[in-house]
Amino acid sequence: MDASRVRQVVIDMLVAETGCEPEQLTDGGIHIVARVAERRTWPVHRGFNPHPGRIGAVTLGTGAVISVEPHDLDWARETFRTDSRDYLFRGEMLAEFVKRGAANGVTVHGPYPRFTAPAHSIASPQHSPGYSVRVTDIESELAANPTMIDRLQFPNALFPEPDASGRPTVLAAVAETENEIVGIAGVSKDSEFMHQIGIDVLPQHRGNGLAPAMTAAARATFEAGALPYYGTSSSNIPSMRTALAAGLRPTWVEVLTRPA
Repeated sequence: MDASRVRQVVIDMLVAETGCEPEQLTDGGIHIVARVAERRTWPVHRGFNPHPGRIGAVTLGTGAVISVEPHDLDWARETFRTDSRDYLFRGEMLAEFVKRGAANGVTVHGPYPRFTAPAHSIASPQHSPGYSVRVTDIESELAANPTMIDRLQFPNALFPEPDASGRPTVLAAVAETENEIVGIAGVSKDSEFMHQIGIDVLPQHRGNGLAPAMTAAARATFEAGALPYYGTSSSNIPSMRTALAAGLRPTWVEVLTRPA
């Protein structure tokens, strides 16, 4: 999967989730669009339904798309009268998202930077001596040995209740030392085309270069025919450094809503 294919997969996903047209994501303008209910069934739409309605905003770095429910179009057009991408993601504008979201029973999350990369860009960083990384079907391992780990120690990599998420963990890269699992990069099947990597390392083992777990998970995802992506909060600098060390690069930023 080369850079142009990566970009197309991301655009297809955002088109499905926002209701915009592809060119509105790339022409540099600020576009206000209504969600299209039928697109939620498209296979490119992430299955965890990151936008249950009301409000969202995305940018690929040039311009932005604001996406709302049809009945909120007039409000959005009146509120977001700007041609500045940066202004749109400033506190004043995000406060408008929050107020409108609260009135509609949803909370606003983000802005979240999302990272992807073409397959050839995935790095090969070295971890500290004494560690090993392997790729496995972690859910099968846990089914066979439920006491192997405490899921709650790895909240970004594994779902507490895997069958309830709607996004199965299809594989994981596991970092170990002395037969103890100390880090997991779990890969969830968010859609047929995009699988999300979530990574956790136990606190006492951080700083030992376990980004290789991320790269192993990314390579396995490409081999499975999907695009790996990674997200973090805009303030989590260590998490961003891990993504960069793995060869991932910032691709899009999104603000989304979830039920309150």
